[in-house]
Amino acid sequence: CRQCGACTEICPVGVEHVPMIAEMRRHLVDAGEMDELLQNTLQAIQKTGNSFNESRRKRMRWTRDLGFEVKDARTEPVDVLWFVGDYASFDPRSQKTSQSFARILHAAGVDFGILHEGETTAGNDVRRVGEEGLFQFLATGNAETLAAASFKSIVTTDPHSFNTLKNEYPEFGADYPVEHASTLIERLIAEGKLKLTQKLGTKIAYHDPCHLGRLNKVFDAPRNVLAQAGAEVVELERNRDNSFCCGGGGGRVWIPDAAGQKRPGESRVREAAEIDGLDVLAVACPKCMTMLEDATKTAGLEGRYKVMDLIELVALAMTPEPVEEAVL
Repeated sequence: CRQCGACTEICPVGVEHVPMIAEMRRHLVDAGEMDELLQNTLQAIQKTGNSFNESRRKRMRWTRDLGFEVKDARTEPVDVLWFVGDYASFDPRSQKTSQSFARILHAAGVDFGILHEGETTAGNDVRRVGEEGLFQFLATGNAETLAAASFKSIVTTDPHSFNTLKNEYPEFGADYPVEHASTLIERLIAEGKLKLTQKLGTKIAYHDPCHLGRLNKVFDAPRNVLAQAGAEVVELERNRDNSFCCGGGGGRVWIPDAAGQKRPGESRVREAAEIDGLDVLAVACPKCMTMLEDATKTAGLEGRYKVMDLIELVALAMTPEPVEEAVL
């Protein structure tokens, strides 16, 4: 179970099986019965506050090449606090998206900051694999850090962080306005603060991340942003609340599927390959990026189209130079 909510969405009698599975996993974790790779990841999170087992001091290294300083929201007030997340901070591919989002915010004149090494993983997937104690430890720590900072709202590029910050952190006293990057970008464009000077001119299919779309009903903003950037937006066969999971939810991004097992990511990228003339499969989640980009390789579809984050595409549309070669 990837905890994606697809079965609940389509169940004709409304069975809420997802929390049942999470509860069963808690009993397994309490009994010490879990995959060895998962156990190692949870131990890393307990030790370092992130699933990459990296030093906290490395969390903001991706900001070094930006050409401007990113405020530390722990020490100076900001309008928007960006909760970056693990993959967006440590994964080399996702770091590029993070740099693009920082440049977008900077260009739009948004007063933003991050928590630097004070941030730890929000814990959405930790809770989904059944490690409730560790989740509560992470949530309590982050809630205390947020309470000591001065900001008006929170934004995140990671739908998993978005889901838990928005829906679960209020029970820990961290009740703040939270939005995903796609809705913030949509608003910045509408207000004239973000100028898209180039038109992408490419055919793009948007993949709805489960934690952004089906679980939190954010469907239109990403599509509107892509259209504003001059893309021809087309739909995958399974889209919106019927979107198909990339395979990384429920902690499965940390545990490779067994050899010979049908992988959800490969099913999804093959679906995209059926669209004639597709240039880009767009995502809005760092875990979807990891799973689907890898799936294009294992499914033998590398080179058929690119997997790119919505934020990267917006950044390209901001540049004064033609973008066709960068996209294609």
